[in-house]
Amino acid sequence: MRPETVAFRELDTLVRNLSDQLAGYRRRALTAEARARELEQILAGMTGKLDEVRQQLEDTQGSRDAAVVQARTLQLQLDGSRTELHQAKSALSEALAKGTPEARDLELARENERLRARLDEARERTTQLAERVRFLRQQVTQPADR
Repeated sequence: MRPETVAFRELDTLVRNLSDQLAGYRRRALTAEARARELEQILAGMTGKLDEVRQQLEDTQGSRDAAVVQARTLQLQLDGSRTELHQAKSALSEALAKGTPEARDLELARENERLRARLDEARERTTQLAERVRFLRQQVTQPADR
């Protein structure tokens, strides 16, 4: 055989192999492009869902923050109510203690003692004022005697 024919056959074989490889690459490229389009569509659909999920998350966080604020407010109100309840219980027990006849008698005795003390103070002041008036009258009448 001639050397040109051998070279031509080798070249022909190489071209066929190269054509087969190119056809395989083309099929793979087309498959990859189809898969890429499919993934882009899925991603586009998921982007909308992702935005929805993000919005729901923001709404949930806002609701949670509002609930935390409301819980703190309710806790403060509860603490205030507990304090008022404690004061009311104390007042009730004090009123019940004062409501017994013995307690009333004791309270009246204390009130009488306070009133007696005030009466004694008033009597003492009155006596002091009377003595001052008497002294002033003496002072007024004495210079006339001189």
